[in-house]
This record gives sequence, C-alpha cells and structure tokens, in this order.
Amino acid sequence: MSEKNPQTTGENAQTPSVNGDETGIEVDREGDWFYGERPIFRKEILETFYACLRRLDDGRYVLEWQGRLHPITVADTPFVITRVDRITNGAAEAHILLTFKHLKETELLDPSTLWVGPENVLYCRVRNGRFPARFSRPAYYQLAQWIEPMDEDRFALRLGDRLYPIAQAAEAQTASPKDGA
Repeated sequence: MSEKNPQTTGENAQTPSVNGDETGIEVDREGDWFYGERPIFRKEILETFYACLRRLDDGRYVLEWQGRLHPITVADTPFVITRVDRITNGAAEAHILLTFKHLKETELLDPSTLWVGPENVLYCRVRNGRFPARFSRPAYYQLAQWIEPMDEDRFALRLGDRLYPIAQAAEAQTASPKDGA
C-alpha cells in the first residue's frame, strides 16, 4: 500500500491512470461501505480503505492499491462525523474534537472550513483539508450549542473569544463535496 502518492494529491500535475474496471465498492450517503449490496463492516478492511482513499482533482474517489487507482462510487463523502467534543487547554482556548464513523482516529476541527451544503447539511474539511466530511444529525446537534447568529441569515461557531463564520452553500462552491479537493 502506498502511504501518500503526490500524483493523487495535487502536488504533481501527472495522475496515474485510473483502472477502468469497476470495483463494485460504494459508499452511501450515511458513510456506510458496500461491495455490491453487501455491507462492508470489518474494521480492519474499512481502516485499510480509508488509508488507501484518495480524491482526484476532478472530485472522483479512488482506492490507491499496489500503485494503481481503483475507482469507487461515493454518494456524498466517505467521512461522516458522528460525535463532537469541546476540549479546552486551560488558557481558555477551545477546540472541537471530531469522531468519525468507522474510524478509531479523531481529528481537531478546522473551524474555518465549516459550510452549510444542500438540505442545510453541515460540512467541514478533514485530513489536512483533502476531504469533505459531513456532520451526522447527532453531531450537528452537539456542535449547535456553540453556534450563534451573526445577523439574520448568517451563523458562526464560537470557540473561546473567536467567532468562525459558517459559509452558506452558495458561498462554499469551492469547498462542496462534489468539487475537487
């Protein structure tokens, strides 16, 4: 398995050719993985898939395996946030810790990447901005306790003394899940 291939992360203009064969692997809107109609639920397989996951400049998702790119079908985004926790470091600086469906690892939210997508679904960018992630409804409600209005139509996340505006779908075109990362 390749840990990081610069050809698939936008650091190099050349992209290895994508294997034209369909893998039969799909990720539904809720972040659940399937092979055909069979759910993929084994943690070690899912962790391998996430480790091999890449997003091409055209927005397609692939699994990079043994130097080849294998396309997968993704309904929205493979990353679904299931829980948020507010953590502080004693100096009144607050952060939001994200927990993901199917993954043991957690990640700190970059609040500057929040946006509201279609159907008022909240998104952010994860893994150093390379992938969009969708907040599940419970995670959104957890985060909502720190969201406040800026004016009639705009909202912001408050962390400590800072306010982070949340972009609306029309403003976040460059960050939406279907655009390239």
